Amino acid sequence: MARPSLWVFDVQRKVTYKNLSTWYMELREFRPEIPCIVVANKIDDINATQKSFNFAKKFSLPLYFVSAADGTNVVKLFNDAIRLAVSYKQNSQDFMDEIFQELENFKLEQEEENVPDQEQKQNSSIETPSEEAASPHS
Repeated sequence: MARPSLWVFDVQRKVTYKNLSTWYMELREFRPEIPCIVVANKIDDINATQKSFNFAKKFSLPLYFVSAADGTNVVKLFNDAIRLAVSYKQNSQDFMDEIFQELENFKLEQEEENVPDQEQKQNSSIETPSEEAASPHS
């Protein structure tokens, strides 16, 4: 299933926020339609929620203020991310999703094809007592 991209930064460490724009542009180059959510973590200091984070506004992305330490808004974030993922999967126009689905199907087909071969190899390596007696190696 397609997953939303979560852009998490630490509100107490500016360096974690600084590169979001560069990374976002790189993602959009390859996955222009995938849903993205910006997450301001470590809001234990209540003043952090009063700060303005222009990255989310600039790209019209939802912004969640969370605290992983005490769980503030974490469940809401994941519930909303799941809803976004389901909606995206049902309505995706991104050809990359089709490619990834084909690769997944191909991988599953190969796994199914290999199962009988592995069972046959396991069965052929097990000798019955009468075969052991007749074997020239005994």
